[in-house]
Amino acid sequence: MSIKQRITVGFGLLVATLLLLFSVFIFQTYESYRRSQMHTRLQRRALAAQLFFQNRSEFQRTNYLTLPEQHESIFDTQNKRIYSSSGPDDYKFTDALLKESRHDEVYFTYLSPPWDEPKEGIGLSFVSRGIRYVAVVTAYDLAGRQTSWNLLLMLVAGNILSMIVIALVGFLFARRAMRPFDALIGQLDRATVNDFSFRLTPTITTDEAGYLAGSFNQLLSQLQTLALSQENFVAYASHEIRTPLTVVKGMLETALAYDQSLPDAQQSMERALHRLDGAIDLANALLRLAEVENLKPTQLQEDINLVDTILDTVMYFGEKYPHQHIDLQLTDEFTEQSSTIRVVGNVTLLRTALINIIDNACKYSDFKPVTVSVQYQSPWVIISIGDEGIGIPATQVTDVFLPMMRAENVGAIPGFGLGLTLSKKIVDMHLGQLEVQANPDSGTTVSLRLPTLPL
Repeated sequence: MSIKQRITVGFGLLVATLLLLFSVFIFQTYESYRRSQMHTRLQRRALAAQLFFQNRSEFQRTNYLTLPEQHESIFDTQNKRIYSSSGPDDYKFTDALLKESRHDEVYFTYLSPPWDEPKEGIGLSFVSRGIRYVAVVTAYDLAGRQTSWNLLLMLVAGNILSMIVIALVGFLFARRAMRPFDALIGQLDRATVNDFSFRLTPTITTDEAGYLAGSFNQLLSQLQTLALSQENFVAYASHEIRTPLTVVKGMLETALAYDQSLPDAQQSMERALHRLDGAIDLANALLRLAEVENLKPTQLQEDINLVDTILDTVMYFGEKYPHQHIDLQLTDEFTEQSSTIRVVGNVTLLRTALINIIDNACKYSDFKPVTVSVQYQSPWVIISIGDEGIGIPATQVTDVFLPMMRAENVGAIPGFGLGLTLSKKIVDMHLGQLEVQANPDSGTTVSLRLPTLPL
């Protein structure tokens, strides 16, 4: 069932329910009014029976003001009928009814052919000359019943006609309300799968359809950026892997054809192995990136000792680059709060992110001094790595997190453009933030912000 049909059906059912409840209320209200009026009329006719004892001629005149099917009976203290008027005597009187009527007024109904609706009656007592009598009057409310039937027919016909009109109006209203979405669906039907430049054009930008089109266009923009990034990634990765393999193949073919001595062959194999090491490093980096993308934040539940992790990372670079100076600065606030700071994640992944960032700082600063600063600003631990290197052009700062993307000023410095990409994904998995501040020839500062949890 389409949305338009659901709107039409839901709207129709809602209005039909309201109309039905309102109609029932009107009919029941009228029925209550009719019964009250009939009760009053019967009561007046029963009270008029006192005239039978007080003024017989006056009582006979009141008989001309009768109700349809009216019949009057008067009973003495022995439940013996002492008066019965003209009219159908179709009610079987019981001693229980007469006994109850002597103490209180009794209103009753009963079925009597040929009427489909019940006739009504009333019994009450009065005292005349010291004797208590019971007067019982029965009648049929012909005018009231006919009015009830007419009212019921009017309500039924009115409800049916109203439902037809409501269904038609509801369908037209739903069709008009869904017209902007139909227009968007028509545009989507004409779109092609690989055309990420496609955008929706809403007729009205301020309604829900306009908001939906805007959100969809934003998603398409992100997909377009992702698709371009993936194309660049595949092209660059293919080139980076194919180049060393081609060089290795050429070296081996040359060695096989021209190297006549063992030293020449060894030199050729050493050069080939060096190229293969680069290809293996790239393949390993791509594998690590794929592994990280398949992880979920819920899998990172280890308590991380930040001090040990940072010191271990700095010591690693002391072994990798013995001549590299790394200045580690722990602020007083972080030192004082280090025992109460709790960071949850994965130690190995976080260490990998720090190694990638510090390694970039060392390489792109020509191994000038690198500063690692750790501070605590509740609820964040901020690790800043600053260098005095070549920096990053302002137009490319936002691209450094894309895979296989390197700044144009890196020159011959080795690298694959995956370090910051991998670090960004690791930090995101730790629900943190990774920011880069850089300018050409003035160095780069990478800030890693990690959220903390209360102990």
